Amino acid sequence: MKAFPWWTEEQKAFQKEVSEFTKTIAAREAVTRWTREFPKDIFEEIGRRGYIGAAIPKEYGGLGLGATGSCILADELNARMPGVGRIVVGNMNGGLRQIIEYGTEEQKKRFLPEIASGETGAVVITEMTAGTDAAGVSVTAKKEGDHYVLNGKKRFIVAAGVADRYFVYARTSDDPEDYRKRRHLSAFIIKKGTPGFTTEKINEILAFENIQNGSLDFDDVIVPEADRIGKEGEGWKIMMAGLNFERTNIAAGTVGWIRLVLNQCVPYAQRRVQFGKTTADMPSNQDKIANIVMRLNFLRNSVYYTALQWDQGEDITVEASSVKCMGVEMALKSAEEATQIMGGDGVNRFYPVQNIFEVSKTEHVAGGTVEACRMTVFRSAVKTMKEDLEMTRRIADPETGVPVPVFDEVEKKLPVSEENVLAVLAEDYRVNPALHMTIGDLQWYLDGTEEEIASASESLEASGDVMILRDKKSGKVKLVKATYAGLKKAYPKEHYRWFPEWITEDRKF
Repeated sequence: MKAFPWWTEEQKAFQKEVSEFTKTIAAREAVTRWTREFPKDIFEEIGRRGYIGAAIPKEYGGLGLGATGSCILADELNARMPGVGRIVVGNMNGGLRQIIEYGTEEQKKRFLPEIASGETGAVVITEMTAGTDAAGVSVTAKKEGDHYVLNGKKRFIVAAGVADRYFVYARTSDDPEDYRKRRHLSAFIIKKGTPGFTTEKINEILAFENIQNGSLDFDDVIVPEADRIGKEGEGWKIMMAGLNFERTNIAAGTVGWIRLVLNQCVPYAQRRVQFGKTTADMPSNQDKIANIVMRLNFLRNSVYYTALQWDQGEDITVEASSVKCMGVEMALKSAEEATQIMGGDGVNRFYPVQNIFEVSKTEHVAGGTVEACRMTVFRSAVKTMKEDLEMTRRIADPETGVPVPVFDEVEKKLPVSEENVLAVLAEDYRVNPALHMTIGDLQWYLDGTEEEIASASESLEASGDVMILRDKKSGKVKLVKATYAGLKKAYPKEHYRWFPEWITEDRKF
């Protein structure tokens, strides 16, 4: 795939180098998916080459290629090796950004060079009571002198049992107020072999043929205070700091998966003969291939632009969750269509399409469910796009009576009174019959404070002329709408009548 115009020469060279490297180990990786072997040797070679340090600053032993570099690595590896590529993405996110952003200088110098050289990592969040609800962590970390004692269990941990470094989130406070303000968690780094820290179970996960996933047990595990990342109680903030980076990298991996799917189904269709012609000549298959190409182009552009924004220091909360969610869904749909193109060979494991079909479905859950990503997009977008999402003021056009948008200020506002509040609500009914109005909407037309308008609205509610929706927490007036009785009181019914010009009198009643 061609480089983007904004890539540096180092990033362009990195893409070519990783792409060529994957050719040398793709066969070995494919074998390990059949033998169910964890390909430690491949991972160690990737580490020796320094690729894991793509996003680590050069002063800490990394390549200094930013999020763009780490996305290039995830993309290129997954384009030929869906198994190892998934591990590398997990390793890069095994506390990497959290250490860079919240670690002390001593911790950065101690941990980051090890990660850059290929130390296998794991992010440890999920529990019996914590998954999508990541705040529900119950593993405890009790402070005793200069160390913490951890107890509890974690589950669904990628690289469990084979990772060397585990970035663990544990509860350090049971205070309800700390929980409400998300100050109840802290983050720790625990190394493999720490007494009391063991693997409890290895899971059989869809498409994780050469990747381990399992449960972990913490039995009086002693962790030095020096291995706590950030301050006590900053765990939630640290966890969130890594999610945007992680989700962008997962999305980059899905770009690689779609590339791999395309590389399988197109040459296959060009060589598969049915009814005296290749299946690539069949319009239905051409449509499917076109769909896959379109998804690849849209997704690849979105992922690398998101990485660019990250590298420029912009907030990518909406973009990262968007590309992660759309990436896994596009990969799954592309694998589904490639399966149809390849027929029987699309549903056996002698081609990697079925592996992509499965792993993309698994990624609907891992790294934040697609539902959680959408929830993040909704919550963040409503805040960050506030100006773009403001309600457009609409009025009934004086000549035609149809709703039209207006953007100028109301020159002469009405004083606040019950009569005027009802009149505004009734007029809004003409253009927005199904909608309530906010206090802010009412202030377009009324010269008064929120409290004055709310008070008048509550008086109208008492007389049955308006209906009110109140804020669940504060009880304050949130939305107001005229009732049928209020509409009758505000204007005669002829005020609300409207018909298209082509409606004749005999068709009215």
